[in-house]
Order: sequence, then C-alpha cells, then structure tokens
Amino acid sequence: MAQRLLKFAIFGNEYQIKKAIPIQKVLSYLSEKQAEVYMDRMFYDFLTQEQRLEMEIAGVFDGMDFQADYAISMGGDGTFLKAASRVGAKQIPIIGVNMGRMGFLADVLPSEIESALNSIYLGEYKIENHTVIQVEANGEPITGYPYALNDIAVLKRDIASMITIRTHIDGELLVAYQADGLIIATPTGPTKGKN
Repeated sequence: MAQRLLKFAIFGNEYQIKKAIPIQKVLSYLSEKQAEVYMDRMFYDFLTQEQRLEMEIAGVFDGMDFQADYAISMGGDGTFLKAASRVGAKQIPIIGVNMGRMGFLADVLPSEIESALNSIYLGEYKIENHTVIQVEANGEPITGYPYALNDIAVLKRDIASMITIRTHIDGELLVAYQADGLIIATPTGPTKGKN
C-alpha cells in the first residue's frame, strides 16, 4: 500500500535556543517520510540565521498563508496558542511539542517526537476538538490573526471613559452594555496556572 504524502506546517518560538536538536529530529523524520514541510518565516530565519541550521524544506510562509495536513508547534503553550491563531478555521490538527517546563496544550515531550509522528503515519492517534473564537469588529474580521483558542480581551484605549460593547453570537445580539472591557473565553480557557 502506498503511503500518503503529508504536508506539515511548523511553528516555533524563535527565542528558545534548545530547539535545534528537536527540530532536526522532526525534519529528519519527515524527510524520511517524504513529507512536504513548510515553516513559519520568523522561526525559519531564527533557525537558519541565528542557529546556523541547514535544512531542506518545501517553503516558508507568513501569517495565515499556508495549507497543511498537520501543524507542529515547537515551544510551550504560548507558542501553541499562537499557532492556533494562525491555523484559525482551517481545522488542521496541531501537534504541540513542549520545549519548556510544563505544557497543557503542548504535551508531546521532545523525547517523544518521533513516536508521535509515527503514530500520525500509522493513524493511531486521537484528535482533541477545541472551540476557536473569531473576532470581528463592525462585522469584519480584525486585521492580523482574528482567531483565538483560549480567550479574547476587548479593552478600551484610554483610561478616562468606558466603551460600549455590543456582543453578538452567530449574528444574534446577546447583550449591549458599557464597561472597561470584555473577556470572552472558550472552554479551553487560559493555560497559566492549571494544575
């Protein structure tokens, strides 16, 4: 049976030097599987310019301009959340490789990378579905990354006055009020301080 060729989008925290060996493991494994690998431009520039890593990948991408079967987040929960905001509504599963001390979303340890990737190729994995929030202002998606996996904060610009907030869910007005701000959370919620 012919193995399906997969596409991967890799995201990473460009401030963690210790990623060099784990990313080399990922790239080596995916190269053996003849996967198409695309990498976030900032992470790619960090690895090739700052870390002087040589790598062969299919390409680099900026923003949300990519297509993949899977995304790999190399960092902690913060990196995972940033990757999720860029994956947005694409419904691409994200594999979170925890390069820090603790990860609730990024729960694959560097020593488990090859095993986790092998499970993907064998089809022996489970996808956890999470709600994603899309932010719009005046009916239009905000510029940048309008998606969030955990929460969104709407805050006023100055400290002198309150803002009027009209909250809609699926186009239906939920509530309108004046306040200092609004925090909207998904069931995933904040990841800091979870036990």
